[in-house]
Amino acid sequence: MSFQSSSRRKTQTEVCATPFGTIYNRLVSKFRLSRRQFLSGLAATPLLAVSGLSAYARLVEPYNYLISQTDIFIKDLPGRFEDFRITQLTDIHLSKILGVEEVQRMVGLAQQTKPDLFVLTGDYATTYRRYIEPCAEALAALSAPEGVWAVLGNHDHYTDPELTTRALERHHIEVLSNENTALRRASDSLQLSGIDDWSWAGADWSRAFRGIKNDAPTILLSHQPGVLEFAETQNVSLILSGHTHGGQIKVPWLGTPARLATKDLRFAQGHFRQGKVQLYVSSGTGVIGLPVRFGVRPEIAVLRLKRAT
Repeated sequence: MSFQSSSRRKTQTEVCATPFGTIYNRLVSKFRLSRRQFLSGLAATPLLAVSGLSAYARLVEPYNYLISQTDIFIKDLPGRFEDFRITQLTDIHLSKILGVEEVQRMVGLAQQTKPDLFVLTGDYATTYRRYIEPCAEALAALSAPEGVWAVLGNHDHYTDPELTTRALERHHIEVLSNENTALRRASDSLQLSGIDDWSWAGADWSRAFRGIKNDAPTILLSHQPGVLEFAETQNVSLILSGHTHGGQIKVPWLGTPARLATKDLRFAQGHFRQGKVQLYVSSGTGVIGLPVRFGVRPEIAVLRLKRAT
């Protein structure tokens, strides 16, 4: 009898000496909890944690913009384009999930970066044509010395590519649909080309690069980053893309679950190089599918051009 009592007291002492036991004792003494109440609360903790993370992913991170800053070193960059700043917006996806007021707020933040050039790389609305004009109207507030240039994405083809193009151009946003232009500073120039979304058979590479000099720096706007692997892009200096949303969800130590379902995330987010061609993929500002972001903040990408030595 004495042995059993001693053993029981010893076990209780060992439990109380552990971190769990210390927490248990403090909570019980402070809040006068019974053992059953304490264990019930402990069992509910994972559920509360999941609920909290879900609320954060739905209500906080999709609106917590990252203004990224990246230096891009380009061979033979003309001297007057040294420190030339480009702000890229992509994958806005105006819809009932992300309304026009939020797009206006994002545009205001982007305008504060004061770039030399704005580029828009597609997917202005998600599904419905009624969102095209309000999105274009919100984007009309963007202004830069070298203008605002755009290409279409796969969702723009799904909704209405002609209506999207007209709406953007009506608000003084130039759409490069398999076209190119030259940005000029005195005698220096920088070539800018835009390719239509290849997944809808809209890409016409011969038109997009007509008149382009292969020995001069060229920036290509392409909604989808996979064009980095195309033979047609191997003389391009820099490709600016979106489309991936960075996967929207990135779990610590596990990465992006969406990688298991699509090959589109080979170039999910950030700065890449293949040979002499560089690629920057923005995670975009909108959402699609699940109306959440976790570990992948919406991005306003600011790129500064530097001459490679």
